[in-house]
Amino acid sequence: MSHKKITSNPALKDHKQMELNEEWNNFMKRIGEVSTLVKDLASGDKVKSEAAKAIADQYLDGKVILDEDVKMTIKDNRTLINQKAFKSLEKNDTGEVDKDAWMAEVSKDAERRALDRKIRKEKADTLKTQATKAFRRGEYDRALSCYNRAIEQVKDNSMLYCDRALTNIKLGNFDKVFSDCEWALRLNENSFKARLYRAKAYQELEEDDKFEECKKELKELFPQHDDLINYFLRKDMNEYDEN
Repeated sequence: MSHKKITSNPALKDHKQMELNEEWNNFMKRIGEVSTLVKDLASGDKVKSEAAKAIADQYLDGKVILDEDVKMTIKDNRTLINQKAFKSLEKNDTGEVDKDAWMAEVSKDAERRALDRKIRKEKADTLKTQATKAFRRGEYDRALSCYNRAIEQVKDNSMLYCDRALTNIKLGNFDKVFSDCEWALRLNENSFKARLYRAKAYQELEEDDKFEECKKELKELFPQHDDLINYFLRKDMNEYDEN
């Protein structure tokens, strides 16, 4: 059978079209995910905004994979989320996506974000150092202020949430401990400190059922820390310093 007959086979053409459709669907799915993140970031809802920011940072740590053999054409009138990346569309009647322009803009944006993240991390590290020193001096209000500002700079560091949770325990702000422990566990599901501080908060609030449940979980997951767990969860514990 000749090569011409093979390539003109309708079944092969349908298969190729299916591949292109799949590529386009994947492409639009990614755009949809980014669009959702943008909406959450601008929603005004603090929880949604912080979660979206953490996820967006994870996106930026990944890599964009291109298939140079695939050439996608936009046939429908779809909303473009990045006019710079698609500027070639204004000069191209076919509506063909300029992948080089797209990748160049994505690369520039990634570089800008990477630099911004580096600066924010340096600020957060400085604030964490100040918070640690204040905590050790017993200046818990100042330590809390520093941790608040550090988390404003970097929202995906589980240790910062744990440190702020412990500071709130020292200040008697037990209701505020749970949110930080939840965030720490979202970022690091194996966090020992997040579970320990959550148990302590339930203990201080005299929510016995939840306290016993958390304590049991701690002992099952971290038997190597049994002495530390017993020490920290003593009712009269008031000198614990994890920093």
